[in-house]
This record gives sequence, structure tokens and C-alpha cells, in this order.
Amino acid sequence: MDVNWFLVLIGVVAGFMSGSFGFGGGMVLRPVITSTYGIELAIPISTVAQLLSNMSRAGIGFKQIHWKKALCFLLTAAPLTAIGAIGFSVADKTLMTKILSVGLIIFAIIKISGKFNLKGNNKTLFIGGGVTGFFNGILGISGPLSSAVFFALNLAPVAYIATEATAAAAMHIVKIIVYNKFSMMNMSILMNGLYIGCAMMLGNFVAMKLIGKLKNKIYQKIVAFAMIALSVWLFFSV
Repeated sequence: MDVNWFLVLIGVVAGFMSGSFGFGGGMVLRPVITSTYGIELAIPISTVAQLLSNMSRAGIGFKQIHWKKALCFLLTAAPLTAIGAIGFSVADKTLMTKILSVGLIIFAIIKISGKFNLKGNNKTLFIGGGVTGFFNGILGISGPLSSAVFFALNLAPVAYIATEATAAAAMHIVKIIVYNKFSMMNMSILMNGLYIGCAMMLGNFVAMKLIGKLKNKIYQKIVAFAMIALSVWLFFSV
């Protein structure tokens, strides 16, 4: 298999964004992979790559993972991810992506304004997990939604990144199992996802070394603005 070095470079950039904000990797990767392989292959490929990326972030911040909160999120996220993944082949992915993008922009603007704060409790994790899982299964994008949920917990930067990554990794495993069950995975998809994922891991490592130095309030503002910018990018890229 020939390695696409442009995708490797994009993978490093995507990994840096994921490691910095807890999301963004899939939003950057998917349009680029789609332009190369088409959307039907892009989502399984990016799923494999993001699994490696999330496992990397969880490993780097392992000591700061909030396991109970991640588990509460996954109680609904895991089964709804499976349902969404089953619906992957029939969903209007362009329309769903645009709806998701608009919703994330609205959430981030409200977060910046300070007029509404999502409560960081088990109810938020439980409901947010279900919504995230469903969109994750259909679109292959979970970072922005799961990040919005874990963002509400007001965790320290590395704890937030590692906890969200733990939940996201579990969702990606569920998707890969479902994709394989419905013959949407093959060796070519796996290998492409693996080399892009390895590139993302490098970006993760650099980013997580940097964010540990940021103050929590400043970091939350940066994440909110990044969510707006990346959601606009995603809206116009599909």
C-alpha cells in the first residue's frame, strides 16, 4: 500500500487540534479523506484513525481520567453509537452534518456569552451520551458533541481531554465492530486508518504537553472559539 504523505501531514495537524481542544481531528480529516477516497470510505478510515488518536490522548492523561463520568456517558453513548452506525448506509450525511454544525455554533456562542451553562451532572452525561453516540455512529464525528458535554464538567485541561478521549475511544470501537459486521471494513481501510492515526498520535503528544500549562478559564474560552471556527469549516466543507 502506498502511503499518502499529504494525509499523514493532515493527520499530524488533526492530532494537534484533537490534543489541544478534545475535538477537531475528525472535522479536519473527514473532508480531506472524502476528497481522496469518497465519503463511504472516509468515515470508516477516519474512525480507525480517531480510535488510535483517542487511545493516545487517554494514555497520555491516564492519571487524570474521571472514570465514573466516562462510564455514565457511555451507558447511552455506546448503544446509540451502534444504532447510528447501522443507519450509516442510509442517512443523508450532508444534511445531518450541517445540522450538527449549526447546533455546535449556537452552543459555543451561548457558552462564551455566559448566559447559559450546561450542568455538569450525571443527567447531562447520560442524555449527552445518547445524542453524541447517535450522531457519532451516523457521521463518524463525535468530538465536538462529546467535548461539549465533558466541557460542562469544568475539568482541568488534561483531565478534560483524557476523559473525553476515553469515552470517544469506546464509541469508535463500537463503530468498527458494527462496520465490520456489515462488511464496511476491509484491510485497505484498516491500513489507511492506522497510518493516519499514527500521525495523529504525534500531534496529540505535542498538544497535550502545551495545554497543561494553561489556566482553566482561559482554556475554556479558547475551546469555545475553536468550536465555532471548526463548526463553520465543517458546515461549508460538506
